[in-house]
Amino acid sequence: MLRQMRMLSWFMGAGAACLALAVFAGFVGRLHPVFDSLSLLRLPLALACLCILVFPMGRRLRLTLAAAAVAGLATTMPFFFAGKTDSDLRVYSKNLWYRNATLTAVADDIRASGADVVMLQEVSRNNTFLMRALDDTYPHQHLCGFSGWSGLAVLSRQPILNTACSDGRSAAAAQIALPDGPVWAVSVHLTWPFPYSNAASAQRAVDLIAGLDGPVVMGGDFNIFPWAGSVQQLQAAANLQAAQPIRPTYDLQGIPLLLDHIHAPGGGQASYRPLLGSDHRGVLADVALSAPSRQGHEGILSGFHSLFR
Repeated sequence: MLRQMRMLSWFMGAGAACLALAVFAGFVGRLHPVFDSLSLLRLPLALACLCILVFPMGRRLRLTLAAAAVAGLATTMPFFFAGKTDSDLRVYSKNLWYRNATLTAVADDIRASGADVVMLQEVSRNNTFLMRALDDTYPHQHLCGFSGWSGLAVLSRQPILNTACSDGRSAAAAQIALPDGPVWAVSVHLTWPFPYSNAASAQRAVDLIAGLDGPVVMGGDFNIFPWAGSVQQLQAAANLQAAQPIRPTYDLQGIPLLLDHIHAPGGGQASYRPLLGSDHRGVLADVALSAPSRQGHEGILSGFHSLFR
C-alpha cells in the first residue's frame, strides 16, 4: 500500500511538473513552431498550475508551479481588460469569408462604424463586389490578390501614397495620407498554427512590416492568440500594442478562439461586430498612433519572450 501511495505521489508530481514545463515551453515559439501552438493553452495551463498549488508538495515543485502560474496569467489575463481610450484613428478589420453572400450587410456595418481605414481578409472573386460597393465612402483602395479566394485589402477615406504586398499570402500594406502625417495600414492573414505554417507566414509579414518607413497600424486574422510568439514578432517589428479588450472572434466547434485583433503604436479600445455571413466577427478599434514605451502586460510579455529566446 505504501509503495502504491509513493508511486501515485510520484506520478502526480511528474504531471504537475509537466504542466509547468508546458507553460514555459509556450514562450519559446521561435525555437520551433510547435511551442507557439502550445501557447494557445497558456491560460488554462496556468490556471491548472494555480489550482494544483493547494495540494501538499515539495518546495521546489511548489515554486516551479507558482512561477508558471504567474508567468502564464500575467501574460494573458490583462488582454481581456479594456484598452487605452486615446484615439487618433478608427480601424475596422474583417475576415469576410470567401463565400460570404451577405455583403450588403457587411458594407452597411462598415459604413455605420465610421471607420477611417478598413482592413479586409479573404477577399475573393465572389466578394470583390464589397470593395466596389464601398467605393463611395472609401475611394482609395489597395488589393493584394494572392489567389482567387485569399486576397487582402486596405480601404481608406484618405489618399493612399504607397502600397506593398508580402511574398505570398500574409500582408497587404498601404501608406495613407492623414492630416498629421502618413501612416501605414497593414491587413494581415496568417495561416493556422503548427502543424500548419503560421510561423512562415508571420515571418513574411514581419519582413514586409520591418521595411516600412513610419508608423504602422496592423489588423486582421492572425489565426493565433495575441500573446503567441508569432504575433509578438509582428508587434516588435513596428513597436505595436494590441487594442483591447481581446474577445473571441471565431468558433471552432464550440471552442471560442481569439484570432482577430488590431495593433497600433499606442494600442487602443476594441469592440466587436457581428458575423454578418462570415465565420469571423469583425473588429473595430479606436487606436493611438503615438508610441509610448512598452509597459504593463505587453512589456512583461515581451520580456518573457526575450528571456526564453
